[in-house]
Amino acid sequence: MRRSTMLLSTLTVTAVVATGCASAAPAAPAADCPTPPAAGFDTPDGWIGLAAERPEEIAFVVDTGDSSVAARSDRDQPLASAVKVVHLIAYARAVADGTLNPDEQVPVLDWQRWYAPGTDGGAHIAALNRLGIPNDGTSPLDPAATVRLDDMVSAMVRESDNGVPDYLRYRLGDDALRAAASAAGWTDFTPPTLVGTNLGALDPTVDRDDLWSLAQRFAFDADFRAGYAQNVTPPDEAAILEYYDRYGPRGSADDLARVYRAVADGSLGAGVDVVRRQLEWQSAPEPFTAMGFKGGNLPGVLTHGFEFRGDDGRTAVVVWLTHGMDAADYGAAMENLAAHQQLLIDAATDPAVVPRLACVA
Repeated sequence: MRRSTMLLSTLTVTAVVATGCASAAPAAPAADCPTPPAAGFDTPDGWIGLAAERPEEIAFVVDTGDSSVAARSDRDQPLASAVKVVHLIAYARAVADGTLNPDEQVPVLDWQRWYAPGTDGGAHIAALNRLGIPNDGTSPLDPAATVRLDDMVSAMVRESDNGVPDYLRYRLGDDALRAAASAAGWTDFTPPTLVGTNLGALDPTVDRDDLWSLAQRFAFDADFRAGYAQNVTPPDEAAILEYYDRYGPRGSADDLARVYRAVADGSLGAGVDVVRRQLEWQSAPEPFTAMGFKGGNLPGVLTHGFEFRGDDGRTAVVVWLTHGMDAADYGAAMENLAAHQQLLIDAATDPAVVPRLACVA
């Protein structure tokens, strides 16, 4: 298979702190809003400037419990891998009702069939390496190897493996994904295919309105898989950016914020303990005892979702969605993830930041 020249990257995050309880009253802008800072990707202030300069590209929700702010939060836009939190909830609910056993030994080849080499920024192979599954950089060395289902799901969260959510969709069905989203307050969820989306980017001749069929054929038709996209020219840069903006997983900042609130405050119900165990794998500095995070990126798209919990019941939620970036800006955003994440940390911890964001909302 010909590899796309625009590979996807795995998104990670360092430990962060936030304060407060969810569902705070909206903050009012400062009485005299200052001129927004200069737009840029390399500082937290620069990202505030970007929100002011490019409102068509950015939506966000910040809720610290003490104050909240939202900008264009009901607007449908690309989510990239941030959508995988819904697949995680579907898995957790299936574990809770006995449909799935987290200790099940899944043949690694059943996972491998959903892997499209060259389209995930190395996430799948990184997951195999973390889980101690010997491989040649593309495939496991032992075709009879198995992996614990719960460990396989962890690769969807930690390395942002794309095959796991499609595996779960195939195994559980679309109704289970819709029910999972609905349980978290997202009522109009459309199940995406992460593998199909990336395959569709490589070949503009396929039916892009039925990417799930493409993903399933790639997974189960060995001849099709071996020859896929070898005789086509992938779209140019502009077409790639437009493609991911249109065909990638979609939703709103409000949708993701409702999901993270349901996880943080426990209103998700059945399976919330499994979701927290998987999502909250990174340490949480004081005053919180748990932090959950899932981000995502596709060409032109960068997304973040956070939830924080404390032993005193305090919670915080931060969601930020960016799309429509050209290749240069996307590269700059990916090179400066720490600056962007620092803004989100500041928004959750520094009372002065929410009014500043209200000025550019």
